[in-house]
Amino acid sequence: MASLSEPALARRFDELIAALSQERDRNSGTYDLLLELQTHQVELELQGRELTEARHILEVSRDHYARLFDLAPVGFAVFDRHGRILEINLTAAGMLGRDRTQLSGTPFPDLLAAGEMRRFLEHVATVIGDEEGATADPLDVELHRRSERPQNGPEALRLISKHSVGDYGPACFSALIDITAERRLERSKSAGQHRAHAILDALPAEVVVLDASGTIVEANDAWRRVSDCGSMPPAQRRGVGCDYLAASRTESAAGGADPQELATGVAAVLERRADHFACEYSCTRADSERWLSLTAAPLDAEGQGAVIVQVDVTDRKHAEHRMQTARETAAKAARVNAVGVLATSLVHELAQPLNAAAFLGQAMHAQLERSQANPTAANVAQLEDLVTKAGGQLERATHIVERVRDFLRQQALCSQPLELDPLIRRAMDLIGWFARQRDVALTFSSGTTGLWLRGDPVQLEQVMVNLICNGVQAIDGSEASTRQVTIETRVGTEDHAGNGQAHHSASHLQITVRDSGPGLDRESAAALFDLFASKRSSGLGMGLPISRDIVESHGGKLWADPSSSGGGLFHFTLPRANAGEH
Repeated sequence: MASLSEPALARRFDELIAALSQERDRNSGTYDLLLELQTHQVELELQGRELTEARHILEVSRDHYARLFDLAPVGFAVFDRHGRILEINLTAAGMLGRDRTQLSGTPFPDLLAAGEMRRFLEHVATVIGDEEGATADPLDVELHRRSERPQNGPEALRLISKHSVGDYGPACFSALIDITAERRLERSKSAGQHRAHAILDALPAEVVVLDASGTIVEANDAWRRVSDCGSMPPAQRRGVGCDYLAASRTESAAGGADPQELATGVAAVLERRADHFACEYSCTRADSERWLSLTAAPLDAEGQGAVIVQVDVTDRKHAEHRMQTARETAAKAARVNAVGVLATSLVHELAQPLNAAAFLGQAMHAQLERSQANPTAANVAQLEDLVTKAGGQLERATHIVERVRDFLRQQALCSQPLELDPLIRRAMDLIGWFARQRDVALTFSSGTTGLWLRGDPVQLEQVMVNLICNGVQAIDGSEASTRQVTIETRVGTEDHAGNGQAHHSASHLQITVRDSGPGLDRESAAALFDLFASKRSSGLGMGLPISRDIVESHGGKLWADPSSSGGGLFHFTLPRANAGEH
């Protein structure tokens, strides 16, 4: 019998129901069969509707999945074990710049850069060989640069894959992620690092980077050249991987740098107890000594290490030593010149005790003759008195010579704690002969009793002698009715404009030398500190320039004040000694 279509079958079924309905009154059995057939018809209709709805839902789900697969923001592709594309969504096709229909069956390695095929096939083989649902490590691949890709399309992809089973059997289901921006960032970062390394290597300074523990993690060429130098003792060779702090302590113990200072300072920066550390230290090689200026600073704000920069300052140290030697030589010449100015007074001052000693010698000779003729106790006592007086006069002359010799001696700068007032009084004693011969009185008003400073006593005494001597000469060359040089001391510093405003800082002491001579005008005051600017026939013009150099080398200032209403006025300042230094 020929099969009937579903509508024909329904029509025949309705005809059968109608015939049975006509016979239901004549046959109850037929009626029961009719009810059973109607019940089955309802059930079949319900099942048909459910089947239709299920088919519709399945079709909708498939359409929805297809749209999700095609329009997902992430590219998806399915590869067989040979790397051919079985399925690919629109996003992935767009990444590759091809129509999806063209890509079906295309070997994916054809789209990759040279050298990438082997890595890709190994990745696919690993994924397909694993059990269902297993994943492999992501794979980064470069795309072929000559392949047809959209403008600004991806240059590299990352494949995140897992094993899957579909209509084609076991396959590799991969998500394709564009990592072009990431690669460019890496290349930019790498290029930036290369530039930074090139810049560091081009620097003449020695640069090293420490991690948080103090281990050297990076060094520039200048540092490496020094650390690899065969003339450097092994304890002082510090290369990448070396514990910088431990090496510094070893070097300190060996006498290279001040003990613990360098290591302690760098450790404070590493531990963020200090935001900066700087020092200068010596480093002895087998053939020479180097002086280095070191600066350490935090690498960042999160305790991730420090950067250290070292500059070789050996030439500067040698130049400073030569300059110091030249300064001391010039100061010696200035002192000799000052003694030349004082020569007349010095001869007169020496003549007095020597003449007195000669006179007492004659008296002793006569008294000795009398004692021999009449050796009484009185004659012997008189002889002893004359001997004592003669010895005192000779001691006075010896003291004068010693004072001049001390003043003239040349030695290395000797910085030591000094009490200010006795220093000034010694200078006044030395210049006193010169002042008394010219009828000039020297007075001292102290506001610094018991206060100390730090410096070289001979050089600072030279400054006082120069200033007092200049004041005496200024008065001697004028017709001033008042003939006096006054020395005053105070705590704090008066400003350089000379308006009397004082900065009351306990860190400095100020000395003022005032004379009653004709005074200074602004034009002449500006030239006073030029070398060889003296207008006196007895001077070389070195006193004031050398004095200013000495004061500045002690951390102070020396200046002339032309605003004084009468007489010359000079000020200079010196830093006080720290507590506990005296």
